[in-house]
Amino acid sequence: MRGKQAEKGTVIVFVALMLPFLILFAGVAIDIGRAYLYKSYMQNAADAAALAGAETVSGQKARLVTGTDVPVLGQYIKTEPSTKADNGAKRFLAMDTGSTWNNEGQNITTELRKEINLKKNSPVLKNRAVNYYYKVTLSDDMEFQYAAMFLPKALMPKDWKVKVEAWAMANNNPLAGIDLLTQMSEVAAADTYSTFQDLQAYYKGKSYDHIKAISFTNPGPAYHADGTRQEVFSMDGTAAINNNMKKLLINFKPDITATQKLTGNWDLDKVLNMSNDDVRQYFSDHGMKITNWQLIDSSGNIIETKEGGTEWWGKFYDKLKKNFGETVAATLLNARIASIINVINPYEVRDVENLSADEVSYSVYTDSPNELDPMFVRIESEEYNTASGSNWVTNTVRDIQINIKETADNTGKSIITGKYLYRPIAFFYDGPVGEDNERGVGRKSRTLTFNLEADFRGILYAPNSPVHVIGNNHKFSGIIIAQSIVDAEGNIIPMPEEQNADTNGELQSFYTQMGLGDAQYDDFGIVRLTVYDDPQKDVVYLTSRAKITL
Repeated sequence: MRGKQAEKGTVIVFVALMLPFLILFAGVAIDIGRAYLYKSYMQNAADAAALAGAETVSGQKARLVTGTDVPVLGQYIKTEPSTKADNGAKRFLAMDTGSTWNNEGQNITTELRKEINLKKNSPVLKNRAVNYYYKVTLSDDMEFQYAAMFLPKALMPKDWKVKVEAWAMANNNPLAGIDLLTQMSEVAAADTYSTFQDLQAYYKGKSYDHIKAISFTNPGPAYHADGTRQEVFSMDGTAAINNNMKKLLINFKPDITATQKLTGNWDLDKVLNMSNDDVRQYFSDHGMKITNWQLIDSSGNIIETKEGGTEWWGKFYDKLKKNFGETVAATLLNARIASIINVINPYEVRDVENLSADEVSYSVYTDSPNELDPMFVRIESEEYNTASGSNWVTNTVRDIQINIKETADNTGKSIITGKYLYRPIAFFYDGPVGEDNERGVGRKSRTLTFNLEADFRGILYAPNSPVHVIGNNHKFSGIIIAQSIVDAEGNIIPMPEEQNADTNGELQSFYTQMGLGDAQYDDFGIVRLTVYDDPQKDVVYLTSRAKITL
């Protein structure tokens, strides 16, 4: 009996001695269980956040992938700012109600990679992401709440973190979120010559006269006996010298040269209300001269041509007074230069299949050679303070008018194939260059007039200009992007904020005010409007609207 009682006593003592350790191990097990549960909770949040971020930035459905599935950085895999993806992930990161791992981003890291296809041909598609990979990493310090009740602080585990990672991948819609204004800007940059110097650089080794011949360049503004200053550019699709080119440049010759940089976004309005003597003194004080001119008599004969020549304002005024009389001379030196672009004959669609890769454009829909073969025409921005030797040359801000002449109808189709016979024309004009080398800021564009004397297919991209359309009851197919649409007096013509069944009547009224017989949207494969599946008649976009066509 005594032995059994002794054994019972021993067990009790043993249990008493082991109980703290049993409770400790139970506490540690509970702590570890809590950690696994918390890690599962964090993983769910990271997974959801990664999926949401990838879908936000791509516009497509995303799926979870492992880190080993993510391609490493290289020529085709690049990092990209993750702000947009992060904004999409935020609603799931907010699941952290305790504000621990979501404490002002201290325990959150994200990364966005994009996979691009450098072999894309369309400038709108090139360097756009083919796939997006988005990572969310969450971490948090884990406390041993139960174990801490039994162990001294010195024996407690330190810096034990719960960390989770999630990668999501989404195929990209290359134009998702790319607004129409951005797309048009990229096409203008890639498919047009912005300056005469760019044209010369491209045709390196060719003579100056050759470069002039393949662009549209006059000796200078023409001073006419009727008191007008004009530069007329004639685009003739039957002219062999340029009808086979992908892109054309309309080049404005400078009309002012100065020995010192002009300031304050100088333009003619600075001297419009001055007397002749004051204007003469102003030009002299600033070292300014007249440059590049033609004098034309009342019969259209050239009296004098000076390309590159310069003359002081006073001497040039005396020259004009001698040829045209005092009243006309004063009018000419204060008159705006009208840059008139006449499209005389349409340009036939070229044999795209047999042209070199750099001589054709590529459809934004298929990234293959564009059979419509659009022609890109850059209207050069009026330069400001461009260095020329020891002098500076400047163009005064122009009055620009584009006339689609009666013989320039480019809407005809082949009876046999049903395909278009002529190329759509895309005009690009950024507006005058300002003092800080910006467009739309500083020197403001004057109204650009778009006059249809025939039906026309094309694009007018003039985001920094008021545009006045004279439709003459003709049909227009294409896009117009403008700062605003104005009437003959410069009053803004309002248009509906969007195109739908309820606003079609308002849109038709809007086009009627512009004199259009019919208006139909077409992007000719150059860009893609992503806000409407079928935009129908909505062809005119003010700059503010072009920015939100998501």
